[in-house]
Amino acid sequence: FELHPTREVYRPQRTISKPHTKGPQSAIVTGPAGQEIWTDQYGRVKVQFGWDRYGKMDENSSCWIRVSYPWAGKGFGMIQIPRIGQEVLVDFKNGDPDLPIIVGRTYNQDTMPPWGLPG
Repeated sequence: FELHPTREVYRPQRTISKPHTKGPQSAIVTGPAGQEIWTDQYGRVKVQFGWDRYGKMDENSSCWIRVSYPWAGKGFGMIQIPRIGQEVLVDFKNGDPDLPIIVGRTYNQDTMPPWGLPG
């Protein structure tokens, strides 16, 4: 039997390890109604994951998520901010679900390329 001081908040020892993800997940870029692009000063965007049944497909659907670019560095590079409604592929740094990063974009039946296929 062990006592705990009443002035301290009791927190039981964690017995379950932190979850890890395996592989990228598909999501749709979200933002406020009437906007084409919704980003912060770091070029991050918000998304709605397909498994999120309670999300509202708006600017509150997720945390801000970093976007990977093919060329990025201090003072040089290029930027292509994903548009609202685009399908993106989200992976997680070292499998940590608290560290999402957009690693790619893809066309789908709702967002087709601007030219006919097969080209």
